[in-house]
Order: sequence, then C-alpha cells, then structure tokens
Amino acid sequence: MTYGPPLPGGLTHDPDKRRHFSTDSYFIETYEQLADLTGNGVEFATGHALLLLKPDAVASRSIGAVLGWVRTTGLRVVAARRLRMTRGAVRAMWHYQLNRATPARSRLADAICQSSDSLVLLLTEDGAVPPSVALSHRKGPADPARRHPDQLRAQLGDFGFLLNLVHASDEPADVVRELGILLDADERRDLVTQALPGIDRHDRAAELADQLYASAPAHDLRFAPAAARLAAELTSLLATHELPATVRAELRAHLDAAAWAPLVDLIWRAGLPLAGWDLTVVGCGALALSRPQYAQLLRGADLSRWREPARATAP
Repeated sequence: MTYGPPLPGGLTHDPDKRRHFSTDSYFIETYEQLADLTGNGVEFATGHALLLLKPDAVASRSIGAVLGWVRTTGLRVVAARRLRMTRGAVRAMWHYQLNRATPARSRLADAICQSSDSLVLLLTEDGAVPPSVALSHRKGPADPARRHPDQLRAQLGDFGFLLNLVHASDEPADVVRELGILLDADERRDLVTQALPGIDRHDRAAELADQLYASAPAHDLRFAPAAARLAAELTSLLATHELPATVRAELRAHLDAAAWAPLVDLIWRAGLPLAGWDLTVVGCGALALSRPQYAQLLRGADLSRWREPARATAP
C-alpha cells in the first residue's frame, strides 16, 4: 500500500520532492483540480510561473518595478489576484525550508506576510524550460550577496535576507502546491480561469497594485532609519509606561548600547506594546535567522537539469 498517488511526470527532477509531494495534501488537492479545470494539469503547471509580491513589496512601493522588470524579460502576466496570507500559509509555503530557521525567523516571516495583502501573479512565456524554472533563476536568491545585477531582487534593492519582497515557485510541482496553499478552491478556479486564455493582464495587475497602495501605507525598509524610529518609540515607552524595574533597566542598557538583537528579544519576551515595520526591519537585520548546522529538506530547482529534454518527463 502506498501513502498517496504517484507524482505525475514532468513536474520536478528532484526525487525527494516527488516523495514529499506525493503525500502533500496541498499538492494532491490542487493537482486534481487543475486536471479537472484544464484537462491537463501537467501542461498547465509547466506552462505557468507563480510570482508572489509580499507585503514588503507593497510597503516599499516596489510593485511597479516588478511589473516593469517582468515585461523586459519576456514574461507575460496572465492572471492576478489580491490575497491575505495567514500564519498557516506562511508555515506551509516554506515548510521544506523552515526546518533550519530560527524561531525568530519564523516569527518575523509571520509579521512580514501578515502586514497587508499580497499580490499573486501567474506568468507565462515560450522558452526552453518551464516559466517557473526560468523565473526562479532570474528572480535571484534571498541572500543579497549571491544576487547578480540583472536579477529581480538585485534590482529591487537590498533590504536583507528576509525582506526580499518577492517569492517565485521553484518549478512546476511548486506552482501546483503553492496555488493550493495561497488560495482556496474557488479562488484557484478564478485565477486559473483568468490564465487560460493567455491574455495579457498587466493592466489588471497594475490596478490591483494601486488598490494595495491605497490600503497600506508606504514604509522605509532600510535598517538605519528603522532602528532610529524604533529607538525613539522605546524612549517614549520608557517615559510614558509603567514597566517592571528589571525590564526598564534592561531596556535602558540595550538602548544605550544600540544592542538591537537583545532589544528585539526583550520586546518580545516582555510583551511590550510595539509592533509594525520598524520592529520587523530591525529584527530581520539584527537577529540570527538560520541554523546552518541543519540541512534543508528540499533545494531549489536545478536549471541545468531542466535544459536536458530527455529528462524533462522522467517520473
């Protein structure tokens, strides 16, 4: 007896991903729906890329730059939808990477992704590899030090590892699974129905960007200005709030030393009434985010393997 249906061929070259996704309820549910809606779930997944513009892209007013970059690469927006991520969606989206994340990174990811609505796009292009694989490569890694100048994240600016503004599904299997995480069945049907005619929806994406900007204020995501504003908030808190003596003394000491990591930790431990982008930005820049002694469960897509046609449909 097996634990789930075999993964259809043509969606990944990674044997570990085939094993994990064959029992992943998000993948199973969404693939079956795609097959029903389109008549060929593999064809749809291999013909589209998923790009998620997160709340940090909204706050930094970067959506227009993203849409402009998309056009220069030959990709075409064929579906767009506004959505609100939940804590559960954050954990599910990065489930296979968060095993090596610190608790602080998970908490900060929650804060980022729930700060406002996000924008999800489906893109397509004609090319030698699936659009998802091409986009994942062109998007660039989360680590700013490893980005190339022509990659999307490099062009959007360096706000650090976690404030990377956009997420792209690595390859077709991930397109399927992440559609299942981000959207319910009715929402997926609407997005897929938008995409099927292949009509350019750039203007629709730009319209949704304007709506997002109207509903969420802009914010400077650079570390130094955020740290200065956070310090001012903490100074005001010391002047206006009754705090336990130990918390007050620790807060003053960390503020005087500009010790940002202990400050963020203290804010969380003491339950101080502070939240918002400045705390998130400082946390992202000051706290340890990864535990490199642990291996990542799944790696990104290997572009070179997708360039080998004989292996493209290997089961």
